[in-house]
Amino acid sequence: MQRFSTALTMSLALATGAAQAQIADRDAALAPAGDTLREGQTLIGTPLSEPGFSPELRRELELDLAIAQATLELAPHREDSWIWLGRRLGYLGRFEEAVEVFTEGLERFPDSYKLRRFRGRHLARSRQFEAAIADYTRGLELMDGVQDSFEPDGIANAYNLTLGTFRSNLHYYRAQTSFAIGDFEMLVAGMQAALDQPLMMDPTGDMGVAIAYWLYIGHSLLGDEARASAALEPVHADLPIIENRNYLRGALFFKGEISREEMETFPGAIEQFAIAMSDRLAGEDEAAETRMEAIVRAGASGFWPAEAEILRIRAER
Repeated sequence: MQRFSTALTMSLALATGAAQAQIADRDAALAPAGDTLREGQTLIGTPLSEPGFSPELRRELELDLAIAQATLELAPHREDSWIWLGRRLGYLGRFEEAVEVFTEGLERFPDSYKLRRFRGRHLARSRQFEAAIADYTRGLELMDGVQDSFEPDGIANAYNLTLGTFRSNLHYYRAQTSFAIGDFEMLVAGMQAALDQPLMMDPTGDMGVAIAYWLYIGHSLLGDEARASAALEPVHADLPIIENRNYLRGALFFKGEISREEMETFPGAIEQFAIAMSDRLAGEDEAAETRMEAIVRAGASGFWPAEAEILRIRAER
């Protein structure tokens, strides 16, 4: 055990030192945020670009990646080694590489619902929606009869609280991804399933407001105004939200408790998408499309819900 600990310490030190040297050389050459560095396009043809991390955050993320790489080299027999390397790549916006890591991990651990959950998320971020939904569905099948557990966060929130479980997140992300392919029945069914999970203790309301946001959109698109309104009933302004204040604002806007004028002051994609979907549901497709395109162009990685809805608007003309 001592020899293993010494080897691990040396490997991590070497990997960390190498990463620090590479980052120091590269920091001066980093392009400004928004410069197109990463290959790929959004669904509407706009370029994807390198996330505009601060030098300090980039250094931290690169060090985390170096540690994950060293850990995998030392312990490829551990499922978590593959999970964390893929996740660390994803935090840097390297979604396609993350998918490759999860895929290789699944070759070793074909019954891993955890690898399916994370590969599905990164497939969706790579605009491979059908494949993502297939992973989420298979992940839920593999969890049948398995006790649920809380999913560890890669980037801790202010209170170091874990907000989601593996089963609730599989339901949630499958539902969210179903929006991209226009399966609004699955959107609402999956969001409700996520909300109904026994371990979904939501003391802060973070998961609840995100689910309410998407339930409102899904029920509204299905023409069920009563269920859309009911989805927003648990949402109120004084919820002790930690992470999802953007979803809280979106849900309160849908509920009529935040004015459009106030909502316009929030530049985030979730808030702006709420305004755009409000226009869309009101039949103001031109205004909705214009705002959605602005959302997509503003984000380094685009915003695939807006991209998918733009394509639907254009297809209806």
